[in-house]
Amino acid sequence: MRSFADLLTIYRIAAAPVVAGVALAGVRDAFFILLIISIATDAADGPISRWMGTASRRGARLDTIADALTTIAALLGLYIFERATLQPDIGWLYAFLATYTAAAIACLAKFGVLPAYHLYLSKLSAVLAALFIVFLYAAGYSREFLIAVFAVGIAANLESIIATLRLRQFRADIGSVFLIRGRGAGA
Repeated sequence: MRSFADLLTIYRIAAAPVVAGVALAGVRDAFFILLIISIATDAADGPISRWMGTASRRGARLDTIADALTTIAALLGLYIFERATLQPDIGWLYAFLATYTAAAIACLAKFGVLPAYHLYLSKLSAVLAALFIVFLYAAGYSREFLIAVFAVGIAANLESIIATLRLRQFRADIGSVFLIRGRGAGA
């Protein structure tokens, strides 16, 4: 039986192609509204699963898949709707994508799964990205805000790579590389 939090995560997995589809169709308002709903369900699923006592490795892994799909859909929409505005800062986007991909590949190569570490820096990155999306939709583009989002995202991706290198066996929800004891404590 699926928990309510898992259902929210499954919603995000199902919503990601819809978010990308409305972006490709050029429907800006629908893109932002659906993306903001996905962001809200992402903010809710973890606390709900912990509050209801239904947190699990499966849920953490589902959340990571939903995060990746939502990130891809969000970046696609941002590129479609804000391409001209983003162009001077496209290097930040490429650096984020490179480190995001490297973190995923490193964990897949070592453990056969996507990173589901739920690092504090990754959570901060997600909160900043969510605030940027809402700000962009409601008030418009802020170059400084975008660079801050990408800089924190890159740092979070680098921390994920370090966590993968330090761990001997996969663990979800580690919080920070500073909480890994010794050279990659196991479970």
